[in-house]
Amino acid sequence: MLIIQNGFECRYELNIFAGLFFGDDEDVTVCSDLKYDGRVINVYTQINFNGKAYFDDFYFSYENAGKKVLTCACTRSFCRAAGKIRKINLPWGVMCGIRPAKNVREMKESGLDENAVRAALRDIYDVSPEKIDLAVNVAKNEEYLLSKIPENSVSLYIGIPFCPTRCLYCSFVSTDVRVSGKYMDGFVEKLLLEIDKTSQLLEDAGLFANNIYIGGGTPTTLSETHLGAIFKRLQKRFDFSKIGEFTLEAGRPDTITPEKLSAARCGGVNRISINPQTLNNETLKRIGRSHSAELFFEKFALARSFGFDNINTDLIAGLPGENTEMFKNSIDGVLALDPENVTIHSMCVKRAASLRFTDTHLTEGKLMNEMLGYAQKRMAETKREPYYMYRQKNISGNLENVGYAKQGKMSAYNVNIMEEKQTIIALGGGGSTKVVRGGRIERIFNFKDPLEYIRRFDEILKKKDETAEVIKGE
Repeated sequence: MLIIQNGFECRYELNIFAGLFFGDDEDVTVCSDLKYDGRVINVYTQINFNGKAYFDDFYFSYENAGKKVLTCACTRSFCRAAGKIRKINLPWGVMCGIRPAKNVREMKESGLDENAVRAALRDIYDVSPEKIDLAVNVAKNEEYLLSKIPENSVSLYIGIPFCPTRCLYCSFVSTDVRVSGKYMDGFVEKLLLEIDKTSQLLEDAGLFANNIYIGGGTPTTLSETHLGAIFKRLQKRFDFSKIGEFTLEAGRPDTITPEKLSAARCGGVNRISINPQTLNNETLKRIGRSHSAELFFEKFALARSFGFDNINTDLIAGLPGENTEMFKNSIDGVLALDPENVTIHSMCVKRAASLRFTDTHLTEGKLMNEMLGYAQKRMAETKREPYYMYRQKNISGNLENVGYAKQGKMSAYNVNIMEEKQTIIALGGGGSTKVVRGGRIERIFNFKDPLEYIRRFDEILKKKDETAEVIKGE
């Protein structure tokens, strides 16, 4: 694709939207010409495709427009011209970026009231009414949770890079336990030492942990003995009277046992995830999950019997082969269990996912939006509010992932990791430490592969020293 711009350049954003309308192998030329007199923006766009030319002449009144507004004008003109070639559903209009709610918060911080924010989302970004409501509501809940971050606190992320099998759509840091299981003992042994090192780091810096999140991978792939050792070391090294939220991803129902749930309860875990992804058994087989819907129901009830009163369940809209009714059945089936948290993901094909190398047909954007619209409606009906949201590259329909929760059950860690307002120190495999320093983020990465983590553990300890230096500002 050839993009030629005069008057203003926003090649990155134009490429994003061009990718929604055209394939990589299609011969497309886009010419964009912007003129602005300080009051009226005019963008003229011509798209040459398949021997024909398609035009749009876009006018928008806006005084003292900055880069964001000019970018929106260019992308809107492009989408209007491209829409004469192919009809693409764009409920988020021309909004780019992974954090739509952050745009809302920034507009409010600039002095706009809610009505003005809603008008800007509608008139500048061309966002649909449903998505405007979603972004505004997420921003409100994020603001509340961010205001509760204790001074001198950090969150801990502990990455467990093992899974029973690798799902068709997965691109997370994980290895199939049938291959990597032999490294579990060594991995946990080193992780316990990294916990010790991290505890000393925080003590020296005058900081404390107020959230712990154990993710992966699938942490419950580990044995109850391994999990118990991790929990005990955490309790020994950190002041649990200051821990507000301790999450364990028990995502795969086939990895959950009474012994592991008991270890988690004794270890201070107060929030867990049990993720069906769908309640359609044929889809579960297709995507490489080893559990059935019936097993999910069984393990959810088992977790309740152990006293877990804050359970998250993940569902994915747009899984291969699923239609809107199938997704609605999954939503309604999960809500019948009354989980405190429900996270709705949109199907996304990442570079490392096996799905990318198949001819699997993905759900069209219009149907995806119908699925997400139904989820949004049902969550409102059942008093669950959206509190964090993010978008990803290559997400189906250019849509979003949203976490919904009952009041008092929203995950502070999820908001912190997304909005980058609190330092998060990563341990284990594949984690990324994010040290928040004013308006800057310093990132330090752990090794992904379990064997590499074990063999190069001396470097892991050096990374903790590096983290300490960054925190001190050295």
